[in-house]
Amino acid sequence: MLVADFEVARREFPVRLAISAQPGERLAILGPSGAGKTTCLEAVAGLLHLSAGQIVLDDLRLSRAADPGADLRPGHRGVGLLRQRAGLFPHLTVLENICYPPQASVELARETASRMGLGDLLGVRPGGLSGGEAQRVALCRALQTGVRVLCLDEPFSSLDQTLGLELLELVRTELVAAGVSSLLVTHQLHEAQAFADRVLVLDRGQILQVGDPRELVLRPNGARVAAIVGYRGFLRRGGQLLAVHPDRVRSVSQRTGGDGISARVVRVRPEGGRIDAEMEAQGEWSGRFHCRFDEAPELGSILLLRADGAPLFVGAEAVLD
Repeated sequence: MLVADFEVARREFPVRLAISAQPGERLAILGPSGAGKTTCLEAVAGLLHLSAGQIVLDDLRLSRAADPGADLRPGHRGVGLLRQRAGLFPHLTVLENICYPPQASVELARETASRMGLGDLLGVRPGGLSGGEAQRVALCRALQTGVRVLCLDEPFSSLDQTLGLELLELVRTELVAAGVSSLLVTHQLHEAQAFADRVLVLDRGQILQVGDPRELVLRPNGARVAAIVGYRGFLRRGGQLLAVHPDRVRSVSQRTGGDGISARVVRVRPEGGRIDAEMEAQGEWSGRFHCRFDEAPELGSILLLRADGAPLFVGAEAVLD
């Protein structure tokens, strides 16, 4: 079990993390660029010293701010780190790269490579691999070291979304089978939801909310979390802030609208198989928000909309910045 409760000092702001991960559990750290996500992984991997707290894996203390000289070196922690660049040795074949760790087994390397779809590429050098294939080789190599925790620093961000999700599913399956805990950092909600058992929302070095990947979207605990998990509009009325998610807005008739939101269509554009419309609230609510329609509404028209289940924030929870 990984227990990490620490702080890393940075020039802009400190990064604070408090998590625990059971063997085989998958966590995702979701946040915007510059939030401190990579700092969290580098601290767990032993590349950064802690300014407070400690990191423990099972009964082994990996890092402790009070005694940094006793921190275990990266190669002795049982923690692997997979980055955006695969970091393969260009002069070695796929099989030689996978078997590079001293404790690697050729037989197990071949089995892992086969499960990861690399069975026909074992004799190929990295220059002949696609980006996705290179990352699969890097994962196989990491698993050969017997890691108990694997840190994934947006390893598939350079790939198209479909391929990236396919590879995440391969990684997820492999990690579950091996009983390896994992930490994925990403700024993409769909990646976090496809991969993780739990998602931690991080902004400016602070964990804002931890929860089930879907529940975070349905029940964000504040406006900043709502913005990070996909809400695309915030309407104000007095001291209240209403968060509007584009997938949870529907049209109602003027006769039955009741407490609906009256809004003017200010922009429309195709988005996938639907139409994204930017709306400007009229009346008691002020602000703009986005919603999606099957057919494009007329620019300038006034519609009555319902945002069922939209989170309503007041006080500190209503602060976006």
